[in-house]
Amino acid sequence: MLTDHWCASVDTTIQLRTGCNPLEQHGPQAVIVHADAWAPVAAVADPNDIRQVVDYEAVFLAIRRLEQNEHSVCLESSILQVMDAIFSIAIVTEVFVSMHKPHVYKGQGTPAISLRLSRAQWNALRR
Repeated sequence: MLTDHWCASVDTTIQLRTGCNPLEQHGPQAVIVHADAWAPVAAVADPNDIRQVVDYEAVFLAIRRLEQNEHSVCLESSILQVMDAIFSIAIVTEVFVSMHKPHVYKGQGTPAISLRLSRAQWNALRR
């Protein structure tokens, strides 16, 4: 949690072509995605105006666009793609994205990758 920040969150399950295991390379698999987009309360003059808040539909659609990608070995590249879309929202100052693959180990374990970055860290990473 960030004090004095709005947090727009999305949880969704998508069908993603990802993974290094040979069993994962035959087609898409379920990936549970969670994303948080943080914006300072002070950045939103009118919380009743959708143009001023973090529109969680934009976050949801950015996640769903991943389903159009070709096969990616690592979830990290998909996380960076979602972060890029969320940081395109001007008032967002911090983003957290996690991805879980619930079926890789047939219910015996759920591997996950996550990343949390501030806008300053994102900008430094993208240079």
